[in-house]
Amino acid sequence: MNPKTVVVTGFGIFRDYKVNASWEVARVLPETGITDELNINLVTVNIPVSYKDVDQIVPALWVQHEPALMVHLGVSHLAKTLTVELVANGHGYCSMDIYGNGPDDKCLVNNVIETGLKMECTDELDICTSRDAGRYLCEYIYFKSLCINKNQTIFIHVPQLDQDNTVHKLAEKLKYVIKKLLEQITE
Repeated sequence: MNPKTVVVTGFGIFRDYKVNASWEVARVLPETGITDELNINLVTVNIPVSYKDVDQIVPALWVQHEPALMVHLGVSHLAKTLTVELVANGHGYCSMDIYGNGPDDKCLVNNVIETGLKMECTDELDICTSRDAGRYLCEYIYFKSLCINKNQTIFIHVPQLDQDNTVHKLAEKLKYVIKKLLEQITE
């Protein structure tokens, strides 16, 4: 059986963040042995915290890699563990990106899209779900991918790195989540 492709994106630095945990987790994910264990092709991409870059990069990733699963990661100071986002809004983006720009008004629509993927909260692995991705680049990138394929897209907020949430622990948790999500996807 041919390996499925999984694309995992993380964001670059922004605001007061010297390190973006989302990219750090994506960057070390290959070290978990995920490609062999899950028989996948893994593509990791660092995306600038920029609306224009998201508008250009996300559709190109879908065309270039034809992923079975698109996983977007973003850091949240509110997250205490991996937080799987269930919906994304197409409007209400007021915060400026790293270049001082907002989204292109032509890209905004007044609707909400819910992912077709299911992920339950689990104490065993310490994962939770949310219906508020924050109306910044995290929710924006999610919305853009959901518009392309809502049944193969997920967004996960990662907490800031600390003693309890090391990059390697979070990467191992992410591997488990990706495994569970791939089980839902049939081709």
